[in-house]
Amino acid sequence: MRIKGNLLQGARPIPVHFVAPGVWLLAAGMGVAAIMLGLAAADLRAQRPLDEARLSRLQAQETAAAGEASMPARAELEAMAKRVQALNAIAGTRGVDPSELLVWFEQRLPDDVQLVRLHHKTREGETHLVAESAATEGLAKLLRALEQEPRFAEVLLVRQGTRSVQGRAAAVQFEIRIKYKT
Repeated sequence: MRIKGNLLQGARPIPVHFVAPGVWLLAAGMGVAAIMLGLAAADLRAQRPLDEARLSRLQAQETAAAGEASMPARAELEAMAKRVQALNAIAGTRGVDPSELLVWFEQRLPDDVQLVRLHHKTREGETHLVAESAATEGLAKLLRALEQEPRFAEVLLVRQGTRSVQGRAAAVQFEIRIKYKT
C-alpha cells in the first residue's frame, strides 16, 4: 500500500506582476537609506577636526585643574576645621526657633491673655515672657499649657503682680521663664 500526498495541489503561484514592484520599492528604499547614511558619514567626517580640538582643549584643562587641586598643608586644614567649629558654635541654636515659639503662642494663648513682652535667648536655650490678663484664670491656663509642652524642660513663674492703668481695672501680670530641652 502506497500513500501519495500532494501538498501543492491547492496552492496557486504568486503572479510576477505583484512581486516585481515590491522588489523595486524595497531596492529604492535601501538606496535612499544608503544615500542618507553617506551624507551623515560626510557630516561626521567634517565635524571630527572640531571635536578633536575640543577634546584636546578639555584634556588640557583637566590636567591643569588636577595640578591646582592639590590638598592644603595639614596645619592649614586644622586651622580651617577650628574656624568651622567656631562658626558652628555661633550658629548652633538651642531650643525652639523664635518663629515657632510665636506660632505656638498664637495657637495656645487664651483669648483674655495678652503677651506684653517676649525675650528669646537662643544661646542660653530659654525665653522670658510677660503676659497679662484681667483675671488670673487665663494666665493659669497659659502656665498649664506651657508646663504640658514636651519641648520645654522647665517652666517657672518668676513674678506675679498687678498693673493698674488710669481709667481701667488692674491687670494681673505673670513673668515666666521657659527653659528648653536640649
